[in-house]
Amino acid sequence: MTTKKIVSHHIVDPEVVMPGSKYLANRYIALAAIANGETVLRNLPQNDDIEAALDAVGKLGATVRHLSEKEVSIRGIREYKQQGTVKLNCRDSGTLSRFVTALASNLESETVIDASKQMRQRPMAEVAQSLRDLGVEVSGNNLPIKLKGPLRGGTISLDTSRSSQYLSALLIASLKAKSDTRIKLVGKTVSSSYVELTKEAIKKFGGRVEDISSSELLVKGEQYLSAPNIDVAGDVVSSSYFMVAALLGKTSVTIRGFDFNSPQGESLFYGILSKMGAEVECQAGTLKVSYTGSLRGTEVDMGNMPDVVPTLVVLALFVEGITHITNIAHLAFKESNRIVDLCEQLNKLGAEITYSKDSITVTGGQNLQATTLSSCHDHRLAMSFALIGIRIPGIVIEDAQAVEKSFPLYWDYLEKIGIEVADVNSQLIGVQNGG
Repeated sequence: MTTKKIVSHHIVDPEVVMPGSKYLANRYIALAAIANGETVLRNLPQNDDIEAALDAVGKLGATVRHLSEKEVSIRGIREYKQQGTVKLNCRDSGTLSRFVTALASNLESETVIDASKQMRQRPMAEVAQSLRDLGVEVSGNNLPIKLKGPLRGGTISLDTSRSSQYLSALLIASLKAKSDTRIKLVGKTVSSSYVELTKEAIKKFGGRVEDISSSELLVKGEQYLSAPNIDVAGDVVSSSYFMVAALLGKTSVTIRGFDFNSPQGESLFYGILSKMGAEVECQAGTLKVSYTGSLRGTEVDMGNMPDVVPTLVVLALFVEGITHITNIAHLAFKESNRIVDLCEQLNKLGAEITYSKDSITVTGGQNLQATTLSSCHDHRLAMSFALIGIRIPGIVIEDAQAVEKSFPLYWDYLEKIGIEVADVNSQLIGVQNGG
């Protein structure tokens, strides 16, 4: 276990360029695996999730070649009936577990899909039953899952009230189904902007998803997918940490290559910061966020911005007044129970923070004390907790290696903008805490 301590900071108007978006990369890798030809992906992020995705599509039959550190080529699967059983391990990637399960349904051979102990607890029943309804042989409703295609197509009803990943996975897989697939949506789709991200990715490969109505989608089967060359846009979620770092450091940050055109909800996070009193300047791919002297609490629906909720909650600790965050029940199904674990860890600081099954309320301006916080094996919590050290030096983050899932160079990035990060002997912490 890696433990980090935020020692001090000297942040002065930094400029940063974000690594490629893992959200986009996951979708491009899945689509490249079923495209007709060779796709080249540039500015590919380097993290555990992307390594797992490339490994998985390679085992499904795609040909993956690393052209350089951040560039790969992927030639689509040419043989959908392989010899023997294909065994895949999605490691700690919830997105991959859904995407690759749906992708594997196109194979006319047996596939066994597994993941880490933590991921085995993530819900998979909706995907499994949908695939059964589309003609796939599926054994089990949680990982490990065994399945055998092909995906025949048909009409299904899909509950998207807990996760939009089910829908994204089925949209991609259905492009190669033997016949058309009609998907009727049940319940309110959470994180619907991620579905739009999937549709945009499909368009880049020449695929098509038809919106029959607001609750019904049609995907034509056996679509021809082109193999484009794509530069992966910067990660908008990762940029949120540097926006908040600047505000907590009472300075400004300039983010180069920001994707203002992204359909991903988190790309609008700067709008919430503006509402709270930050100064925001947007110009031709460059975003600048500046501290103005005071920040105030707000009330905001974060249903389409789930992955920046921890970042916002940390900022809310240090602003005037109350911040009320709603429509976040789906955070219970992330790498941790992100509502409970986030709030319980912050309570250790002396924070005034309450939560329900779909909301968090933070009263800012409390007298907080440095302590040791656990990331709960959640990369988003680890990265957000580190920002607290800007205002409260001495914060210690246990399980700091969780950042490797999405942003392995995070601690280096913090150092580059002026935040001093120290490695800590975790055994020594245990002795000091009476553990």
